[in-house]
Amino acid sequence: MNTSRSLDFPIWVPSALVKELRQGLRTPTFILLVSLFPTLLSFFFLFSFIINPLEGKPFISPDGCQAIFWITMVVTLLFIMPLRASSSIRDELLSRNNELLLLTRQGAGRIVLGKWISFMAQSLLIVFISLPFFLIRYYYGEINLVQDVTVFSLLYLGSGILTAYTLWASAMPSLLRTIAFFLLGIGVVILSSNYTDLNLFREGPWDGILLAFLILADAFLVISSLLLLAREWFSPAAQNTAAPLRKLLLAFFAASIIPLAFLENASSAIQDIMTGNFIFMMIYGAFLMIVNLTDPAYLLPIHVEKMNNKKFSRLQKLLFLPGLPGGVFFTLLLSILTALAVYLMDRIIMVNSKLQSPQLLFCLTVSVWYGITMPAMLLKPLWKKLKNNTLLAYALVWLILFLVLNVLDAIHMPVPLLPGGYLYELLDEKSLPPFSKFSLFSLMDLAAGIAMLSLTNKHWFDVFRNSSSSPRRKPENVLPEQE
Repeated sequence: MNTSRSLDFPIWVPSALVKELRQGLRTPTFILLVSLFPTLLSFFFLFSFIINPLEGKPFISPDGCQAIFWITMVVTLLFIMPLRASSSIRDELLSRNNELLLLTRQGAGRIVLGKWISFMAQSLLIVFISLPFFLIRYYYGEINLVQDVTVFSLLYLGSGILTAYTLWASAMPSLLRTIAFFLLGIGVVILSSNYTDLNLFREGPWDGILLAFLILADAFLVISSLLLLAREWFSPAAQNTAAPLRKLLLAFFAASIIPLAFLENASSAIQDIMTGNFIFMMIYGAFLMIVNLTDPAYLLPIHVEKMNNKKFSRLQKLLFLPGLPGGVFFTLLLSILTALAVYLMDRIIMVNSKLQSPQLLFCLTVSVWYGITMPAMLLKPLWKKLKNNTLLAYALVWLILFLVLNVLDAIHMPVPLLPGGYLYELLDEKSLPPFSKFSLFSLMDLAAGIAMLSLTNKHWFDVFRNSSSSPRRKPENVLPEQE
């Protein structure tokens, strides 16, 4: 009997994670990175202790050594490690390994989560390797421990966000993948800029705790939503991948709006933090809905049948079913919630009292909803030809619209039925009469959006109506009961 201790992973570790760790830790890229990373830092730190006999100073100054350490950490955690995930899902799809993984009863979510945890475990190993050099820096003095730990934590958190982003982008078409990785580089610059001035507790301990909590909550939303988007590359057509993403976004959206109603007597720092958090939520929510609206997903009867027995099934089916109409209805709900949040923020900040006008809020809600959804509805008949390039086509449509809107704004010419065609003029108005031309434009946009939705999605409404009207049958006994 062999009593030697096994060096394999424990049995409680998920099999998808074990597979990814075995593959990731043995790749030449990771082995080379683990070897070169401490070697380079050791070389530079060694010369920071050797005195130059000609100048009487170290060959590398303490400030230079500090800069080298942080630059190395930023490049490794925010660039190299996320880029290692740039072909992870794509390789699985090209080699059709995803079909074998699904046959082993590994869900698409567990596969993607295993990949992400594997890359984050490898990044954590890099962090542990850097700890001796992190401590050696204290020999130079003038080191802020709280700030350094904060920067380290944010670098690791940023690595998790960019890794999830790269996993989602790894299966995109080549042009979209190139654009996505270019945006990744911009994200690296943004996350790594001005780290020396970073101080979460600058306004006070409680404000710092609130800010840290919101950063962690927003990071959880971003990572979770990107992993849900990446899961769609593996998921079968019968699985409703839109519902978890929309429910997650709706929960965070509502959670960011509710505190705005109680901030009137709060300090200015807390008001700024909560307002900034909702602005981020609004921008990121628009990004998620654009991605969801351009996802060529079709409604199947099984999607409707699974929701028939749930509470508020009619409302849930309108908001959470896959396909373009579900995304359009959900975007309308988010637009209404955004208008409510704008009203609450304007009441707190008192920047522009005209935002208290119900007519203006109605026009803004319809204009934002129409501007986001109409290009997606126009591209709906081309889904079969565009396939996964629908998001790129959507971006090109909005690029053309942006140029046209700038020309119209220069000549002060509002145009109804054009996405964003009167938004600039609407925002420039100081006051609105009880019923203005913008109200008429908004009603025209609303009617045009509903008409376009019904014309381009007849199949969706047919499946929705037929599957909702027929209840699920209980399985009957095939064999008669024996006496």
